[in-house]
Amino acid sequence: MKPNALQVKAGRIDGTLRAPPSKSETHRAYLLAAQSDLPCRVRSPLRSEDTQATLYALHAMGARIVLQDDDVQFLPAPLRAPTTALDCANSGTTLRLLTVFATRFGHDVTLTGDASLRGRPNGPLLDALVGLGARVTSDSGKAPITVRGPIRSGAVRLPPRSSSQYASALLLGLAVLPGPSTVELQAPVSSSPYLDVTLASARHFGLRIAEAPRPNDGGRRFDLPGGDVPRAERVNVEGDWSAAAFPLVAAAITGGRVTVTALRADSPQGDRAILDQLGSFGAKVRHDEAGVTCESPGAGGLSSPGTVDVAATPDLFPALCVLAACARGTTTFTGGASLRAKESDRIQAMAAGLRQMGIECRERPDGLEVVGGRLGGATVASLGDHRIHMAFAVAGLAASGTTTVDDPSCAAVSYPGFHKAFGAAGASFTLLQGNRAEVGPQDLGGAR
Repeated sequence: MKPNALQVKAGRIDGTLRAPPSKSETHRAYLLAAQSDLPCRVRSPLRSEDTQATLYALHAMGARIVLQDDDVQFLPAPLRAPTTALDCANSGTTLRLLTVFATRFGHDVTLTGDASLRGRPNGPLLDALVGLGARVTSDSGKAPITVRGPIRSGAVRLPPRSSSQYASALLLGLAVLPGPSTVELQAPVSSSPYLDVTLASARHFGLRIAEAPRPNDGGRRFDLPGGDVPRAERVNVEGDWSAAAFPLVAAAITGGRVTVTALRADSPQGDRAILDQLGSFGAKVRHDEAGVTCESPGAGGLSSPGTVDVAATPDLFPALCVLAACARGTTTFTGGASLRAKESDRIQAMAAGLRQMGIECRERPDGLEVVGGRLGGATVASLGDHRIHMAFAVAGLAASGTTTVDDPSCAAVSYPGFHKAFGAAGASFTLLQGNRAEVGPQDLGGAR
């Protein structure tokens, strides 16, 4: 049986952890490798529930996949419409990328997922596909979604605040169609750096996507000549900056020192901004050959920088909320309207959990005001959201008393080794089955 809760006690975090592979890069690598006309090895991909959903769906569409130790090999094969609905589980990236991918077939393809995924909006993406010639059936733009292609090349204009996943899916889908296309995103653009991850992956496979000069309002436009065939023999998946935020924040709030390895300084991942954000709160951060190291600021303590805009880096929001809760002053998070439609309403989830831990919070439509204070142990709900669970597990390390966070298995969506890695760095984590300790700190690798 899976553990149903994590019990956390206060303690300092010290040590070296390896960042898990990037979830965003793994999804894109799998999708492109499945279309490569050369055998393609994806090296060190993230093996998580989200990325497995993409792998299973591609296999259902005819991809030839060979699992080899830590790598995944794709062999050239004709792709076809699946014979059953594609289960995207809890993965919004899987749903959006494969909704466009499935329009290459002249047959109905249905995509669905769990209750959380079925509650997330996809309207602008589906409207774009209809404009390109697809037949789409959906209730209010939500899964289950049935699409039927083929679509044609053409011009797409996505409205303001559209998910970057919509644009990523369209860019990767239109690049292989004959004929030129354009994809334009009206400002403001949500999670814009994730488009840079998409561009890096696409160009590695030889897809031609040119970005026009960005207008002053922050919109983005891409031109695609079309007719490209993905081609690569190998993809190396780099470490995930989003996941690395959790041990780095843990060091900053517990008076510890943590080094996270396998992170590229020149990564296209926007969440490398965690380094600047930690520094703005007063944490000591450096990036050298050993990895990224974060230390608590010492006697002066953490201090809020005031306003933090998370429009470009919404996945950092939960970890940053915990950092703000442990800092002097009030931190106002802005630009996070998209957080309302993630695996949970992350603004509401962080506000509720922090209040239970004694921190004053005020919700905003696009963010949260967090008044720094002293965290107290509490029982907190993760709402089945991996980033919420990990954020409150980290918060418990700086809280008086004991903190209990439910649904520890959800961390496997993006960081399968989360509890074990933290245990090895000294975290007092105990996984519970009912009221019984199933795995204690010593089993997780910790010294306590």
